[in-house]
Amino acid sequence: MTNKLNDNSGYTDVVAYNRSDMMRDEESFNKSIEKNSVDFSAFRRLMVNDLCMNSEIIETGYIGNVKLEDARDALRWPRKNWQKLLDISEQLMMISPHYYRLNSLYSNMPLFCWGLDVYGVKDGYNADTLKKKYNALSAKLEDMNLKHEFSKIMKYLPYQDIYCGLIIENDSDFFIQKINHRICKLHQVQDGLYNFKINLAAINTKELDAYPDYVQDAYLDFIDGKSPHSWYMPPAEKQICIKLNSQWTTPYPLLIGLVRDILDLDVYKKLKLQSARTDNYKAILIEVPIDTTAVDKPLITPETLSLFADMNRENMSDDIGMIHTLGSGAEAVSFKDSSNTRNNVSDAVDEIYNASGLSQEVFNSSGNATSMTLSAENFSGFIYGVYRQFERWINRYIKINKFNSSKFKFYFYLLDETIFNRDTVVKRYKESASMGIGIEKYLASLELTPSRVLGSYIVSNDIFDFHSNFIPLQTSYTMDTTSEGGRPQSEIGELSDSGEDTRENEKNDR
Repeated sequence: MTNKLNDNSGYTDVVAYNRSDMMRDEESFNKSIEKNSVDFSAFRRLMVNDLCMNSEIIETGYIGNVKLEDARDALRWPRKNWQKLLDISEQLMMISPHYYRLNSLYSNMPLFCWGLDVYGVKDGYNADTLKKKYNALSAKLEDMNLKHEFSKIMKYLPYQDIYCGLIIENDSDFFIQKINHRICKLHQVQDGLYNFKINLAAINTKELDAYPDYVQDAYLDFIDGKSPHSWYMPPAEKQICIKLNSQWTTPYPLLIGLVRDILDLDVYKKLKLQSARTDNYKAILIEVPIDTTAVDKPLITPETLSLFADMNRENMSDDIGMIHTLGSGAEAVSFKDSSNTRNNVSDAVDEIYNASGLSQEVFNSSGNATSMTLSAENFSGFIYGVYRQFERWINRYIKINKFNSSKFKFYFYLLDETIFNRDTVVKRYKESASMGIGIEKYLASLELTPSRVLGSYIVSNDIFDFHSNFIPLQTSYTMDTTSEGGRPQSEIGELSDSGEDTRENEKNDR
């Protein structure tokens, strides 16, 4: 079913879509994949739910500050309209609580449990030098507060897809400052990571003090004419660019394809409110007496009828109406449709989760634990992909700042651990550590960083000697078992020859 949505730019087709249509298209799409012939028409209808509803959206074409025509065009040409997509996504974060919850799920999943490996060790390496550099690098990464800084980046990635930041660093502090995506563009790939440029001409002079010194110097050179180009690329060691969908150079928010589904949810809510008002509305039929000897001749003058109607109207609520009829029975009319028992709001919420590929059980425990675990592992893959980018950025930082040596190198890693599989990962590395393999990764799974592990070791053993001073209370499990135990022999008289033989040969203990 198709309706016309009128706006200032023309008419837009809006396709009516319901649950049965979705199930039919999903079955058709799955069968077509098995035949290696994708049914793209079914796939398109699965992702685009109907907006054909009798609501304010149909009349104005807006929800909040989001114009449906802009959303449709941006989704159709994302490379050209990527900034509009990001603007729409930002608006939806404030407009739709469901969109906010889905994006926050991805933002809050990472735990950023990290550690350091040593590789490329060559003959002739100096153990003391390796130890000193390991301690120095561990302390530096600890001062960078990676868990907090990376968590800040993850707040933006799901709904903006890209994060461009500038590094502000000195001997004691480390901070990543976010740069507005509207003044940045991707420029090159270095060590598997994107580098970006900043449009100096787009910087507001009043906000120049908010930028690091090296950006301020580049801006002043541009204003003074010393630099002919307005696009400035910060040094690689002074910038970080993380992109969730790294396979595309243009930003494309993770859940932006749900725009139409989210707008449908708002439509359904308005329809439900409108339906509730209509169900509560009643009309009272009031019979006006007529002259039986004449045709449709009322016995009451219109003036008198109007007077009494106004008096009755003042004593009635707004959801009760009056209809005056000539000679018909006075009965109340209700507009409630008892045959419609569907919960359209609930159906629309289901559509959002179905289209996003997420399990609604993550938020509402309506299913079993196994299905939730499998669903969580499925979309945790996005987080693991971001982990690899953070790893490459830190390893590039290590290389640029010359922590590596010709005899050995350091490798920064993030465990594939999230809030959903924390216990599983800890158990995996605990079992590995019990076999003498990977004790450092077991400590990392417990969110212990290398620097803090070293510090804890020094405090516990060298300073306070906790191992010797904190001794467990003596129990049957901790007592010394080297002395002979057993029940003491009882004092008895002389034994017979067979009894003496039994005692001497300890035959009762066999």
